[in-house]
Amino acid sequence: MAFPQPQLEAIFLRRPQRFLAEMHLTEGAEELVYCANPGSMTGCLTSGREALLWDSADIKRKRRYTWRAVEFEGLWIGTDTHLANRIVEEALKLKLVPGLETYSTLAREQLVEEGFRVDFILSGVQGDCLVEVKSATVVEGGVARYPDSPTPRGVKHLKALERKAREGQRSVILFLVQRADAHSFVVSNSYDPAYAEAFEKAVSAGVEVLALAVSVCREGFGRPRLLPYAQETIAAMKTNL
Repeated sequence: MAFPQPQLEAIFLRRPQRFLAEMHLTEGAEELVYCANPGSMTGCLTSGREALLWDSADIKRKRRYTWRAVEFEGLWIGTDTHLANRIVEEALKLKLVPGLETYSTLAREQLVEEGFRVDFILSGVQGDCLVEVKSATVVEGGVARYPDSPTPRGVKHLKALERKAREGQRSVILFLVQRADAHSFVVSNSYDPAYAEAFEKAVSAGVEVLALAVSVCREGFGRPRLLPYAQETIAAMKTNL
């Protein structure tokens, strides 16, 4: 999938707030841009790195630019979690997600119970399948880890998927890693033990887990690649990066 256009290059300076990043634009100006990533992005943020921004070209928008990716040690890392669903949707339509290739139709943002809209409902002759997407950014030693910050909303989603699975509804949580150096995936208990606990309960109830990685370049994203995940070990995350 190609990055939405128009796009421009910048230099990452700092992240003063959770949803803001300070960038040095090629024209010489410094600009606060929207950071669509609620995670800590531990180990990914070093001042002076190249960055890619989307230009909304809307001067009335509070933040004209949105941060799309950052370069780190020769690797591009996707920083916009809002693109995760678009990437997964494209992969689903192209039948590139292992185990979900046989579904024929797709519906987005469907209300399945009060207070919970699932990202996708896939339909086919075998019935429906709920798919909830989460975006993982941090990779340590080739292992992608989620979450990298507290995520009460994520806990709520897991509990909803658990309930649907107990009712006999096929339910999948799909973790998308927007970087090419991940070789496996694990849920970490370092930043949100409640999420790790809810994850274990959801899996025990029948919620299926898929982890995919996509490479990132200046033009966009590559073909999704399936990652193995640790089904029994909830690994701790290092904090000294």
